[in-house]
Amino acid sequence: MRLYYFMFLLIMISCTKEIELEQESYERKIVVDGWIENGKSAQVFLTRSSPFLTEYDSASIRNTFLNYAKVTLKTGSGETEVLTLSREENFFPPFVYKSIKIKGKIGEQYQLEVLYQGKVVTAQTSIPSLPEVKEVWCSSVSDTSMIIKAKLKDNIEESNYYYSQINVKHFDTRFHPSNDPLTNDNLFDGEEIDLQIKRKKQPDLLKIYNVDKRYLLLYEFGLTDTVYVKVSHINKESYEVLNGIYTNAMVEGSPFSFVDQKTNTNIEGGIGRWTGLASRNYLIYYQK
Repeated sequence: MRLYYFMFLLIMISCTKEIELEQESYERKIVVDGWIENGKSAQVFLTRSSPFLTEYDSASIRNTFLNYAKVTLKTGSGETEVLTLSREENFFPPFVYKSIKIKGKIGEQYQLEVLYQGKVVTAQTSIPSLPEVKEVWCSSVSDTSMIIKAKLKDNIEESNYYYSQINVKHFDTRFHPSNDPLTNDNLFDGEEIDLQIKRKKQPDLLKIYNVDKRYLLLYEFGLTDTVYVKVSHINKESYEVLNGIYTNAMVEGSPFSFVDQKTNTNIEGGIGRWTGLASRNYLIYYQK
């Protein structure tokens, strides 16, 4: 699920004349990429944003990570915990602030506070109700490929916002957004629909995870794939923030770390996202 990489920038490579660009004075911002999910610990990645023309490699990206921050999580019911810095090899940079005591609960509110070098960053989110998923199944579309769909029963009494993620066993190293991962019930309020969970490669712009380059048809999975599927409810604010990221064609990771654009954010005093997820999980594989 982690929105954690940057998009590479194309800089007028077709020009025959070298042009030097001067950047205006740039104030680096604290970037939050965090979420909390029902039954699981909060996870928060902290970096600093970089100017538009910064050159990127694994070393420069690692140097953006903030590993001396104090990150405090507070719940609406009065629990408080200072998050613990842990190593997480499935992401890069491989460090994450995690809660140990506090786990995500349906209907709970969560406040995040980050203190770093005298600067304070805050954010609010909540975990809504679980989505009503009737079934998740796969069906073959060729001799080698299949599609996955989820049957949703939308609640007519409230506005609903859905977010889907995938993790293909022996191919991906973690959950990440599916293709077109966000939808809302504007067009099917109160109805029952079949939502296709579309395949997307796990982001690996720096070639850190040695992601397999095998070919699969767009949106489809291999018949031999075992796929972990996650269907989540998120609140309206989280939907708008995530939708802004995808709309800006920066789905490959955490664009905030490297491109300071006017992307939607729910972070006060910084940029990024703090998202509550009410998730249902499924294991899908093809059987004749």
